[in-house]
Amino acid sequence: MKNSQKFKKFLSVSEKTKNILTYILVAAVVILIVMTAAQKLGNMTISTFTSDVRTYFMSLGSGDGYPYSLDADEVSDVVVNKSNLNFLLSDKTMALTSSAKEIMSKNHSFSSPVMKMKGSRMIVYDLDSGKFRVQSGADILWEHSESGKLTAAAIGAKGNFAVAYYEDSSKSVLKVYGKNKKEKLSHDFSNERIIDVDLSPNGKFVAVAAVKAVNGEMTSKLYVLNIGSGETTASFDYPSATLLRVNYVKGNNIAVLGDSLRSYIKNNKDRQDDLNFNSDKLHNYRVAQNGSSVLVLSKYGSTSLSSLTFYNSKNKEKFTEEFDKEAKWVDTDGKYTAVLFDSEVRTYDSRGKQIGTIYFSGEPDRVVIDGSRTYVLTSVNIKSYKTRGTTDERQASE
Repeated sequence: MKNSQKFKKFLSVSEKTKNILTYILVAAVVILIVMTAAQKLGNMTISTFTSDVRTYFMSLGSGDGYPYSLDADEVSDVVVNKSNLNFLLSDKTMALTSSAKEIMSKNHSFSSPVMKMKGSRMIVYDLDSGKFRVQSGADILWEHSESGKLTAAAIGAKGNFAVAYYEDSSKSVLKVYGKNKKEKLSHDFSNERIIDVDLSPNGKFVAVAAVKAVNGEMTSKLYVLNIGSGETTASFDYPSATLLRVNYVKGNNIAVLGDSLRSYIKNNKDRQDDLNFNSDKLHNYRVAQNGSSVLVLSKYGSTSLSSLTFYNSKNKEKFTEEFDKEAKWVDTDGKYTAVLFDSEVRTYDSRGKQIGTIYFSGEPDRVVIDGSRTYVLTSVNIKSYKTRGTTDERQASE
């Protein structure tokens, strides 16, 4: 009898031990998933950790696969982040996973929306008002409105963000906010219109591209401001160009794009030799999140002849390709580059070797590349293809 009671007691203890071990195992699995999510989603702050992990869990599971029905006329922009396609549509933001599962859908009421993205965070703003919002994954972190119409915005790797707006006929205003949504900098630009802004990776500087009219002609200037002190640490004149884009591409180095040139500022202060387009015309330009960029020019202003040049994040020209037809769109993820033509996509590695050709059906709108997958947006849907190899007979890969 005593032995039987001891045996039952032993079984009872073992059952408790099993439960404890089960809880430990579950906790370990959860920690492993969270760590995987953190690695997948990149640099996270405490304020965005919860939403980023939620986004990761939302992306688990499969969608119905590509092609995915989508009206190209509704697409304002699409940016890749960690295998998710992030869309800005006319009425919402949303993302598609690699299996075409729709996640993170958030409606907006902006009449002229623009999206800027850095890692898993984005700022969406309205050019027809002062309204903007900051998002991280599935969550809207902050919604706000400035007193004038917005002309530019940016979001930084440190969670800070900047907006620029036209307050009246003679003044633009730049504001920089910290990740806690507190204003860190407010700076007026008299008689200038801010076209684009970007924040340095360390969160300490903001680069501002501004234009103004002088004697009936447009002239541009690039400013670099210290966010902490509010001082202008450097400025650069572009008297014969209209600046369009400014990007911090590696550390404190800045890539500047104008309608007639490409410029590069090293360490916030040293301007390198500009690349003047001369008789060629700017056709397309994309900057990857790692700082690499591709520039497409129409040769002699003719769309039937074009050239593509790839620059790495250190502003080194890695390769140039010439085409005897119009390159309708281009994209790069820093490792691979895709060029869209009427019914064909060509893909290249970072050395300029062509690694793939895709023949597709449908009216082309744009191309997006993400490592081993290349996406083609047509007028009615978006399709997924392998980046490497040849996809012929206009058949999409699975």
